[in-house]
Amino acid sequence: MGKDNWERRVLQSWGSNFRMDINNPQSTLGGAEVYSFYGVTDDEDVNIFGLQQNGIFKVYNDKGIEIIGGAKAEGDGVDILIAGKNGDVVINADKNGRVKIRGKNIMIQADEDVDITGGRNVTLNAGSGRVLVKGNTLEKDGLKGNLLEPEEEWASRVFEGTGLPEGEFGDLASSFGGISGIDDIPDLITKTAKKSLGSALGGVLDGIL
Repeated sequence: MGKDNWERRVLQSWGSNFRMDINNPQSTLGGAEVYSFYGVTDDEDVNIFGLQQNGIFKVYNDKGIEIIGGAKAEGDGVDILIAGKNGDVVINADKNGRVKIRGKNIMIQADEDVDITGGRNVTLNAGSGRVLVKGNTLEKDGLKGNLLEPEEEWASRVFEGTGLPEGEFGDLASSFGGISGIDDIPDLITKTAKKSLGSALGGVLDGIL
């Protein structure tokens, strides 16, 4: 782009808290601006909205943003519509924020896939109704929990190929589903060995551990 054309710029203010800026040639992340409206409160909280030369309409606000529609709408029509025609729709809450969706009934529909990923926990809680999982193929995969058969749990799978009975893993697991303390492991291994390999090998291990 050539030299900035300041002659096209129109800057008009209505008091010290609000102004309109048209054709500002100063570059932003979206290039030069087509227009922008700027407002600031007495506490210096800023609001800016406008159109950039890259075609993006931006809204920036230092505090919260409220969008409310349908107060006088009749029937069961749509009050607020957010649509992305050819790209993604991204809702992001930074830092300690939460994304909350609340309604009498909530429906999530996808023409193809629905992926839910939790960095820690994923909880499904049906108050007085049911939780229904339905599909052509249902699979489960995990390390521990009451959805797994005992032989599918991690503490059982570690015995695979060792010659020790997989069913003996319970003695090596604490009541919380994890491995017991380090100090208790030698005694538990000895106990398991006595059950699975016989008292002779257990006596040898007693002398070693």
